[in-house]
Amino acid sequence: MSPEQAQGQPADARSDIFSFGLVLYEMLSGRRAFSGDSNFTLMEAIIRKEPPPLQTSPALEKIVKRCLEKNPSDRYQKMAELKAALEKSVKSKVAASAEEPQPSIAVLPFVDMSPEKDNEWFSDGLSEEIINALTKIPGLKVIARTSSFYFRDKDVDISQIRDKLKVQNILEGSVRKSGNRVRVTAQLINTADESHIWSERYDRDLTDVFAIQDEISQVISEKLRVQFSGDRQAVKRPTENIEAYNLNLKGRYYRSKLTPDNLAKSKEYFEKAIELDPNYAAPWHGLAAIYGASATMGFSPPRTAIEQSRRPILKALELDDKLPEAHAHLAAISAIEFDWKRAERGFLRTLELGPNIWDAWYLYSFCYLIPMGRLDEALGAMQKAQELDPLSSSAYFTLGYIYTLLKQYDHAIELCRNALELDPNLPSAYGFTGFAHIMKGEPDKAIRIYDVIKPLLRSIPLLQGVLGTAYAMAGQTSEAHRILEELHTTARNTYVPSFPFAEIYLSLGEIDECFDWLYKAVDDREPTISHVTCNPIFDPLRSHPRYKALLRKMNLEP
Repeated sequence: MSPEQAQGQPADARSDIFSFGLVLYEMLSGRRAFSGDSNFTLMEAIIRKEPPPLQTSPALEKIVKRCLEKNPSDRYQKMAELKAALEKSVKSKVAASAEEPQPSIAVLPFVDMSPEKDNEWFSDGLSEEIINALTKIPGLKVIARTSSFYFRDKDVDISQIRDKLKVQNILEGSVRKSGNRVRVTAQLINTADESHIWSERYDRDLTDVFAIQDEISQVISEKLRVQFSGDRQAVKRPTENIEAYNLNLKGRYYRSKLTPDNLAKSKEYFEKAIELDPNYAAPWHGLAAIYGASATMGFSPPRTAIEQSRRPILKALELDDKLPEAHAHLAAISAIEFDWKRAERGFLRTLELGPNIWDAWYLYSFCYLIPMGRLDEALGAMQKAQELDPLSSSAYFTLGYIYTLLKQYDHAIELCRNALELDPNLPSAYGFTGFAHIMKGEPDKAIRIYDVIKPLLRSIPLLQGVLGTAYAMAGQTSEAHRILEELHTTARNTYVPSFPFAEIYLSLGEIDECFDWLYKAVDDREPTISHVTCNPIFDPLRSHPRYKALLRKMNLEP
């Protein structure tokens, strides 16, 4: 609807040009130009607000902007005029693409040069803060932390990093922290000829760490001829308490290690940071992420994790409503609670604020697009995540999982193998590889794959469920029943997800038992239960009366 229509004024062909601009905007960005919680607020936005900037060529953005002018006389007056402008834009973009590829950069982990080598948490944190700042630059491809940090302590040269990450530039450096003083060195390198574009050394008080991050980000922006959107300042001071900042970096450092002990240590650091500065948004988000990670890894019940994380995530957004990671977390909670409209709004807001953040695309794909049955879009979103984090084993095996849902099993197995090449000790990659073999009708191969990680299986119930399914489908029903008994025994003492029980009972032909556990998974808000609509293992249930009732419980009825 055009502004003149929203205000009840006469409309003509130029209103159609406005509507065309809205469609074009959504095609280019994956989100709507205007949004609102009600018809009134939506129309208010159409009449008075400007849409967020597009991540596209200047020429194309100019065309869309002209289509969306509030005054009809400022728009294109005829569709033929608009068509000519689009054709010209396409030709110029093709020519520009051939000459100038999209600027790109990877920030390698800064080296800890402190005497005791005990400040890796700080050097890693500084690198990650610079990555976060650079993601605010429209048109700059910024490689995510996982892939950039993949090269830590590896004897590789610039050309190998360039080829693996497909980047034109690398930022590397070192940090020496001593008391309240910090020395940071940074070098920006062109990967084509390995020349130094820029280098600098900063000797500052620790309280100047935000200024250092901002200066480095601004120099990169200038050298690569790309500009930040909005406020010129890339890095704003999030807290006046430098000790709270350090504690937050320590919390983030241990959270990335994803073991129960490290998550507990991370939680302690985030809580201490909040004690020192309750108005610092980042540790509130970190605390919520701890609860989410614990549920995802099967360390705690999802429903409990939702309740534990709700207050800190809302507090983080109250303090900083432009924190994309917090919006993504809240959208994921909405999806787990089966509030799909709220989840969609949350994810689109996340992508609007952080289009270069890999886990925004990951969560949008996994938590929303897959449950909606939009598998092609889920695949596209996950491919975007992988483009931003090309050496992420998680991206590879999740892509493999989506191809399994698409019933392209050979491709799924290949992608999971790629994940294992990056990390041979990754249980989830073995899990998804085995699942693809089961769906391909090769349960014996799945059983052999799980033999590799047999010592880990008891601690990962989700993988036990897939192994039990493989045994049942291979005709080894006694082994499948043995795993069921192990799961029941474990569940008497600690939390065990319902999903593995449902899988095994289904593969044994015990349909009512399977549904009982699926219903329990819905009640417990297990994250993957909403994938039941696309998961081929549940194809035999589609015509069962209890299946439709199951979908209704998740607000997924056709």
